[in-house]
Amino acid sequence: MIKASLCSLVLVLSTGFTTQNQESKPQARPLLIAHRGASGFAPEHTLAAYRLAIEQGADFVEQDLQITKDGALVCLHDADLARTTNVAEIFPDRATLRDAMGTGRARKGYYTVDFTLAEIKQLDAGSWFNRANPFAARPEFASERVPTLQEAIRLLDDRAGLYIEMKHYRFYKTIGFDMAERLAKALVEGRYSGARSRRVFVQSFSKGSLLRLREIAPRYARVQLLPMEDEGREKDTSVITSDLAKEIARYAEGAGPNKSMIKSSEDVAAFHRAGLVVHPYTFRGPTTAVSRRPLDEALSNGPTLRQAMVEEIKRFLSFGINGGFTDYPSVWREADPLTKNSK
Repeated sequence: MIKASLCSLVLVLSTGFTTQNQESKPQARPLLIAHRGASGFAPEHTLAAYRLAIEQGADFVEQDLQITKDGALVCLHDADLARTTNVAEIFPDRATLRDAMGTGRARKGYYTVDFTLAEIKQLDAGSWFNRANPFAARPEFASERVPTLQEAIRLLDDRAGLYIEMKHYRFYKTIGFDMAERLAKALVEGRYSGARSRRVFVQSFSKGSLLRLREIAPRYARVQLLPMEDEGREKDTSVITSDLAKEIARYAEGAGPNKSMIKSSEDVAAFHRAGLVVHPYTFRGPTTAVSRRPLDEALSNGPTLRQAMVEEIKRFLSFGINGGFTDYPSVWREADPLTKNSK
């Protein structure tokens, strides 16, 4: 029964978003998920990055969510605006101390929850990328703004699915915002109900946030990111076990482990036996979200960045993963023949 359920879920959420015979192979092909958009080529979580992800054939595009002072959902990885905008230039005196990460230690920053949406819309969300990555810089990136979830929904529409992460759930809840409730409302307003709800994944490191979403909007597929957060701290989930997979399967449909946790096909199989799909993160080679390098630049050990990523993606595909997050959707397509020939 679990095997059949996994097969059905994966096929329903595959590129065509249609069901097939449950006795066929578990998946037509792995899902290509654009991490923060095509963030290796454009500033993360901007409409430019989302558009490029669509152009490069992404099946799903990721949106990390933060909340503004007036309750709007915006697409931004960090609770602090400083890394990817010019907030310190526009609002130099607005930094505050907050413990968004739940570590017990407040840090000074320019947190979204201290700014209205109108104020955040004044910020330049693209120039930082041009400075950090001159080889990929484009003048038009300087006009990019922090998008709202509604703007992302309108852009993606039927061209790619939504893969949403609820960030800092406990932090926002302590100041009066239930992100799960706001997300569920936004998805209904965006017409992601009925059959269209299959075009949505919702992921989180917070088990509590996924339990809350299951309570109020069970139609959306939930994915537990790993390592898991427990009461604001990471549990010891660095090793994949059958017990961990069974625990997640009680409230979610998928697992999103850090790719470093997957050592072999047996780790993927442990999740599959529990009826979960597996979408590891993040395939971008030896680069970071801030420090990039040209795709065809040779690495110290010989291959180019592109070649290194292609080989890594192929290795994980051979483990049986059901999809993965990448900053470079076009490179994923080079690595996966099924994806390459699909669009």
